[in-house]
Amino acid sequence: MSKPDSSGAAQLSLVLYSFATSSAKESLHHDRGTHSNAHFNEQMESISKNHLHWCGNVSYKISDSSCCNGNITPGLSQLVADCCGSVAYNPLNEICCNVNILTRSSTYEKCCGEDLYLTTTHMCCGSNNIFKQKENLSCCGNTTFDKTTHCCCFITRNNALEAMPKNETCCPKATERQQAPLPIRTLPKLSDLKCGSKTYNPHKQMCCSGNLYMASPLTKCCGEHAYTLSDDSVLCCNGVLHRNVPEQSECVGGVIYTPANTTCHMSTRPRLGEHCCGGQTFNPRTQICCNGRSHNKMNGNFCCGSEVYDHNNQFLRCCSGHLYNLTQSRGKAECCGNLLLQYNNNQTCCSSSTNSIIYQTKPKHRCCGHYYYNTSLWSCCAEHLKPSPKPNSSPAEYRIKPLMDLIPEMCNKTVLFGKVESVALENDLRHVVLKVVWQVDMKSENVIKDPWLHVSLDHCNSPTTDNGMTYLWEENHNGKYKLLSHPVDLTSDIYMFYSVCYQKKG
Repeated sequence: MSKPDSSGAAQLSLVLYSFATSSAKESLHHDRGTHSNAHFNEQMESISKNHLHWCGNVSYKISDSSCCNGNITPGLSQLVADCCGSVAYNPLNEICCNVNILTRSSTYEKCCGEDLYLTTTHMCCGSNNIFKQKENLSCCGNTTFDKTTHCCCFITRNNALEAMPKNETCCPKATERQQAPLPIRTLPKLSDLKCGSKTYNPHKQMCCSGNLYMASPLTKCCGEHAYTLSDDSVLCCNGVLHRNVPEQSECVGGVIYTPANTTCHMSTRPRLGEHCCGGQTFNPRTQICCNGRSHNKMNGNFCCGSEVYDHNNQFLRCCSGHLYNLTQSRGKAECCGNLLLQYNNNQTCCSSSTNSIIYQTKPKHRCCGHYYYNTSLWSCCAEHLKPSPKPNSSPAEYRIKPLMDLIPEMCNKTVLFGKVESVALENDLRHVVLKVVWQVDMKSENVIKDPWLHVSLDHCNSPTTDNGMTYLWEENHNGKYKLLSHPVDLTSDIYMFYSVCYQKKG
């Protein structure tokens, strides 16, 4: 979510937000007095500004914490976590068995009651009985039977499954088995799927962040709530469900805009040369508009969410629309999505083109896109996890970043914007044909005229690339090329890079 502004659109979004969370915060605004409303609006503005969600009556960030049954688990993003009762866990490296979080030793482990078993060597009969796999051995209720000598019958008087000799009347006859083999009859059981700590039937129910709702073709999840697509009075905006919104409202950057607020409506005509910025006018010659909030250009020429900043100020860092003051952090720091990653906090940033997530650094763990995996359980190839660990594999030495996170460091290097035209694999190499959109050596201003470039990458240890997408690449001294950025916009991003680097050069 980007930072909201102080315009009428932002104020409207805060009011609408209050409807979506009224049940969890009823005590905050039961008093309709002026003081109570002002306090509530200030609190809602603070929560929206800091990109928080509600967990019961407590606010939290889904980018670095999780909410399970009204309880917050810090240090693990809800984007990659599942709930085990009231505690969040990482399903890549852990498993939840009867509300107990256990550490995986294999990707082929499953729960059998409160214990784990390997599906490749053992089987679980009933709810909590583990047996070693043997030829012709199968489950019958809570125990096993030999399929060559017995069959599994449902005994009505006991209301249970029992293994019976094949000469019993409940066993299918040999001629029947030859004509149409009958499956072993099993007792009805609940689905293995979990929603929080509860089992559920996905054909009848849907799970929204640990909460169960009745499923229908038009019902969708929005965070922990459900809504119906046919209801035009609700709007899901960045995982937050807003109710009683005006018709034709839109979600833009985490802020709800309505037709009445998308343009500047003034009681008098704007003065000559002035434009709309939110619900007010601004002069683009002396001011800059950032998400509906105008600023003096003397404070900077670039927007970071609703704020303006000077990109040459080494103490300011813009992370996906969030502006940070580095003088308030200890030691060096860099962006990890919209969060600030501090090098001295024992943290690791894992990022992909869709998400960037901070994890607590652990031994024998590595990043695979935005996932943080145990190398004894998984292997990673081109940002795809596979349940086949490779102990001798070498980790990727870098992660790709949004373009703005690379400025202005890249201004001193030879870089290019290259569009991926085609990709071919050969052994461990990924051969990429690039169409050079723009390439300039900032030091010499030597423009490369050849529009085509052939690049070879270590397939598994390089980020994934998509055909038709344009990325920023760096040319190394040995004539090889390195992928640097997430996909970029061919117009605004290239212009931004060009203007920043040449301002820096000048």
